[in-house]
Amino acid sequence: MRPSRSFHRRPLARPYRFLLFDGVVLKRRTGAGAVRRIVLVVLGITAEGRKEILDFRIAHAESQSAWEPFLADLYRRGLTGKGLEMIITDGAPGLLAALPFVYPQVPLQRCWVHKTRNILNYARKGDQPAMKKNLHAISHAASLLREAQGALKSFCRIWQTLYPRAVKSLMNHEEQLLAFFRIKEPELWSSIRTTNLIERRFREVSRRTRPMGVFSDRTSMERILYAIFTHENLKENTMTPFLIMTHNS
Repeated sequence: MRPSRSFHRRPLARPYRFLLFDGVVLKRRTGAGAVRRIVLVVLGITAEGRKEILDFRIAHAESQSAWEPFLADLYRRGLTGKGLEMIITDGAPGLLAALPFVYPQVPLQRCWVHKTRNILNYARKGDQPAMKKNLHAISHAASLLREAQGALKSFCRIWQTLYPRAVKSLMNHEEQLLAFFRIKEPELWSSIRTTNLIERRFREVSRRTRPMGVFSDRTSMERILYAIFTHENLKENTMTPFLIMTHNS
């Protein structure tokens, strides 16, 4: 059995406090030229703070029909949600539609990086730096939910007249954007208010595959992603004994 197949089938019995989900675009070469493929990824954070890429799946789109079987497979392998305190998402509609079918009771935290990017798209370029600073004051409020809520009200007061759609976009997801304040350890907030932990691992993918430009085929994409993710997991010392044995064989 190929090591990557063992990776995708291994039991996921370790308890995780947080799960981060994201879909990242990569390019694959075909006879008709380069095509975009979405890599669905889940990263878990344990009670000890260890971070592990739990699985990934190559898909044609970040749709509900792509996410739902991926989530169901994670559940079947042991990620039942027991002890799970929060799920962090990029806010993609397909993922948000799929999550209630598998993890209906788990609080959601929307990624502040993705949301900030979306909100800034409503503003003129000249206003974006000031707006970004106001958003940062919400997401990086020192230690109190009350402080973040005050910064949010200030944002609405400043920008409502000029950019009502930006304010509406923020207010529509206020609860999910501020969910991370429920976690009583402020030292964890930087890890759970965004999906940056996944993005960083894909920067490593980009760095290592830059000479190729695009992946030659799906098999090469699968093989390289497996190699990089398992290497990153080993650096975090989070790989299960089963996987270490498979990886070294």
